[in-house]
Amino acid sequence: MLASCQSKTSKTAPITTASAETLPWATDLDLVCEMKVDKTVEDTVHYNGKIYGFCNPGCKETFQENPTKYGAK
Repeated sequence: MLASCQSKTSKTAPITTASAETLPWATDLDLVCEMKVDKTVEDTVHYNGKIYGFCNPGCKETFQENPTKYGAK
């Protein structure tokens, strides 16, 4: 599956606001474009008690629009 990493202009709200120190990382992949990411990325989402990292804000916004589409559990 290929996805564009272009930034979008749509506004989305954070999914959760838990403290990052208490949550485990879900995966080392950006679930939208499937790029490998590490724990130093700045674009993250806290969802269902886990941290998801993204290669850029566009992928983060795409994920936030429909996290279950990208296999987030």
